Amino acid sequence: MNYRAILFVLAVVASIYLWPQEERLVDSTGDKPSQEVGKTSQRVAKPLASHESKLVIAPVKKMEIDRSRAQLNQSQGRELVNAIEQFWSDCLGKGDCLSQLAALKSKLSNSRYQLLANYNHFNNEWQSVWQESELNHFALLSDKVAEFKRIATMVWGEHATLVFADEFALYDFSLEQDSLSESLAADFLNAYQALLIKWREKEAVLTLETDSEKYEKGVSLIPSSYPPDKVREIKSQLARQYLTEKEIASIASREQQVVQQNAHIGQYQDKLAVLHQSLETQRQSTSLSDSEWQTYVEKSVSKFRRDYFSYQ
Repeated sequence: MNYRAILFVLAVVASIYLWPQEERLVDSTGDKPSQEVGKTSQRVAKPLASHESKLVIAPVKKMEIDRSRAQLNQSQGRELVNAIEQFWSDCLGKGDCLSQLAALKSKLSNSRYQLLANYNHFNNEWQSVWQESELNHFALLSDKVAEFKRIATMVWGEHATLVFADEFALYDFSLEQDSLSESLAADFLNAYQALLIKWREKEAVLTLETDSEKYEKGVSLIPSSYPPDKVREIKSQLARQYLTEKEIASIASREQQVVQQNAHIGQYQDKLAVLHQSLETQRQSTSLSDSEWQTYVEKSVSKFRRDYFSYQ
């Protein structure tokens, strides 16, 4: 074999080994990839899928961060406290609280940043002071509210109105609703509606978002000093203002059931009282011992209850 022939053979052998692997795996028909080709495709596809999921996750994570910053910068009350506590829980878990605080410093007002950075200190002091408070010693609600605000301001300073925005709203609303007891029956509905309008922005905190909640609250605030006929009239006015016809019918049905139950209970108690009077009379003429008499009384009352409820 001459020199040129040897070079030709070597070139053919090299071409076989250097031919692309996917093409070497094609079967004898020349148009159907082998299983190995499928495996190669799958291996290539996995990194692409992983890359795509990262592209999807990144915006979601950014949205969560933006929402958290918005809550820290704009919310108040329980929503703000929850956002602050969530921040500290997350950063302590990751061990990067200092870097997260540094990143937020330019995003928050100075007052809110100081609250966030010193929240744990404030909260620990608050828990200690709160445990020693004596609000229950105050008889008047106004005194309790004033004392609560005093303690809160003493511990939290200017941040008290942010941290306790919901509590302050509840307490102040409670104080104002007490003024309804001074209203004449004819003015009650107007006074109640004026109160709701004033506190419209705090409806969620006060649990007064729905008409049915406003109805129930209004009924609960009707002064007990009003005559029964005035109470019924005000309830009817509140129902027409805040309830549907179906809800009004349902409430009327429930009230009727309550009336019947109360009458049933009153009848039972009256008859039970008659039985006890009879037993007291019998005791004066019986020779039973104390233990025997007690057993007799228990059996008599038990029989009365069985007989009474069996005929109802």
